[in-house]
Amino acid sequence: MTTFHYKAIPAGAGGGVVAGAADASNEDSLRQRLRDQGLIVIELKSSGGSPALRWPMLRGGLKRKDTVWFFQTLRRLLSAQAPMEQAMSTMLELAPTPAAQTACHTTLESLRNGDSLADAVAKSPGLAKPQHIALLRVGHQSGQMAHCAELIERSITSSERLRRNVTGKLIYPAILVVASIGAVWILTTFVIPKFAESLQAAGAELPMPTKITLAASGWLMWALPPILVAAALAILSKPTQRWPSFGRKVDRLSLRLPVVRDMVKLSQGAVIADILATMLEGGGDLIAGLKQAHNAVTSPAIAHGLATATKAIREGAEPGLALHEQGVLPAEADALVHIGARSGDLVSALQQSSNLCVEKQEETAERLLTLMGPAIILVLASMVGWIVYSLIAGMLSINDISALG
Repeated sequence: MTTFHYKAIPAGAGGGVVAGAADASNEDSLRQRLRDQGLIVIELKSSGGSPALRWPMLRGGLKRKDTVWFFQTLRRLLSAQAPMEQAMSTMLELAPTPAAQTACHTTLESLRNGDSLADAVAKSPGLAKPQHIALLRVGHQSGQMAHCAELIERSITSSERLRRNVTGKLIYPAILVVASIGAVWILTTFVIPKFAESLQAAGAELPMPTKITLAASGWLMWALPPILVAAALAILSKPTQRWPSFGRKVDRLSLRLPVVRDMVKLSQGAVIADILATMLEGGGDLIAGLKQAHNAVTSPAIAHGLATATKAIREGAEPGLALHEQGVLPAEADALVHIGARSGDLVSALQQSSNLCVEKQEETAERLLTLMGPAIILVLASMVGWIVYSLIAGMLSINDISALG
């Protein structure tokens, strides 16, 4: 048996937060026991778990864990049919960090002023991505708010799982890259110039590999630090957001690269399918869902294709065919939607397409990361091997002079 500490609210319309501790074999059994007692579990932790560290330097803004907590708790409360304002008031009391508490307070005040949940959430920068705001708008229009909150939670959880997977697999290659760049820079800055002076003093004719390495070292010694600084500034400035024309060029390029194209289309396809399925499941119309999907996607090319498909559908074209002609969905998901539109089961086809896109995205990322590690090692080994070869070739030229003498 394990001791769990819990926070819950009564299933009825009234009542505040109830906190307590109970012994249970697992979390599910305790949740069921509390549900039988008329309580909705909001937070559940085992006594053996260590509390999360709250560093003062991290209290300035929303973090990933705040976003996950916000939508996870919102989904639980809405699934339990708690009224929206009561749900947000409860979340305000339970907020784990000052940033999350501020976001809940801002959202609650906006709701009391008559804003929709989507507009209220949008007033807290960093709380939700554009596709999440679009899903909340769909939930408001279709009456499927709890389902939309669940989709958002699933999206965030999937992204977090993918991020952890990518980070974990890139740690070793990243260490190799940093170590190799440092070693190459030291060689080209301090070792190779001294070696070149020795060769020239001996009157040796430098081999071509050595000349190439010496020329590269002279350039790299001064150019590498500014290049690294410029690259860091370019990443931090988010040029695709600051300059839309540049963002469109990057988007067109990404849709031409084999593996990157698959990742982009799978990511955007999951968003499109989720929004359309939720809108249709809640009784909304397809055109409204397509408009929300157009606002949610981040790829300008796919957004343009959605706009064209929406226009064609409005003019009477078959939905599956219109989406197929614009290529806004990955091939397998596109086939599912095309068949679902013709068979009259478009909602189920869209839901299957969304799940398929998420699964394929994780598989593609796993395959890419599996290949990336050896590729980085091969490139770095080739660079270091070339430098060593050029140095040895220079040393052999000195031996040749000695033999002739």
